[in-house]
Amino acid sequence: MKKIYLIAFIVFFTSFNIHAQTITITGAGIQPLVMSKGMFQDMKQAIVMAKAHDEKVHRYSGVTIADLLTKAGIVLGDTAKRKTIVSCLVVTAADNYKAIYALSEVDPLFANRTIIVADRADKKPLPEEDGPFQIIVPGEKKHARWVRQVTALEVVVLNSK
Repeated sequence: MKKIYLIAFIVFFTSFNIHAQTITITGAGIQPLVMSKGMFQDMKQAIVMAKAHDEKVHRYSGVTIADLLTKAGIVLGDTAKRKTIVSCLVVTAADNYKAIYALSEVDPLFANRTIIVADRADKKPLPEEDGPFQIIVPGEKKHARWVRQVTALEVVVLNSK
């Protein structure tokens, strides 16, 4: 019952805070983790170069989605490969925009590219309309999955019967 109240509070709080300074990470079998901006910045930083909406290549820095999920207790890699291929990641923005990734796209065991949650572009904080957190997917032709103002990551395991 306490879990339901905690989740309801988190959903209520993030739905009214357009420029949330936290990311809530949830998934089957784990306790929800609320990552503050400070916790985020204390993690190992990753850098990717990617062409943005302005058609210019920018230097984005942040944390890989794989590292964020691992911090939350979600198992990736060789020990989870069967579960990984039947799972997806739902990314939610402050305005409730959502994008979906196959979990294998973010698991280094399967993926050749690094997808990050960025908090900086060209060594500066992200612009207000994009940040404080934005998904950056190098090599995507369209930016529909470059979610701006990320507030939540949820791992969903599909029924594999």
